[in-house]
Amino acid sequence: MKNNYRIVERYKAEKILRFVNAIIDSLSTFVLVVIVYLIAVLIYSLVTGNDFIMVTDSVSQMNPLLDRLVTSVLFAFFMFVIEFVIKGRSLGKLITGTMVVHENGGLPTSNDFLKRNFSRIVPFDALSFLGNRGWHDSWSDTKVVKRKAYLEAVERESSIEDIGQIATE
Repeated sequence: MKNNYRIVERYKAEKILRFVNAIIDSLSTFVLVVIVYLIAVLIYSLVTGNDFIMVTDSVSQMNPLLDRLVTSVLFAFFMFVIEFVIKGRSLGKLITGTMVVHENGGLPTSNDFLKRNFSRIVPFDALSFLGNRGWHDSWSDTKVVKRKAYLEAVERESSIEDIGQIATE
């Protein structure tokens, strides 16, 4: 695979797009976490015979630190699955026209997506964007790029290389 580091750097998504991605992904994943929570409570209620409202009430009394940890792990897991299955995209990235790539320009591996999304659990990860690059990007060697412009540039680069190969054959 050709190293497209220069193209990745040229078409990096601006911080405002990254911020919009974060808001959309947080809201959509929160809804997903709530749905999973309700399904789990419903199944637990049906299996144990306990009242659904009583079970939801007892779960709502959970230790706030444990609640935050469970929610963070679920968020990281859901974002990992979504970005891995949709090949570097999430709902926020679909809406803003961005995608995640490895810093060399290739599609991140499952391990890269895993590192990227579980790094988000680290407190203050969101504040790391006040600097040049967020922790979950730097620790996973990934970057978010403007998808359409990036793919067009990669295609142009590939076409130029193909012309050179045809001429030498």
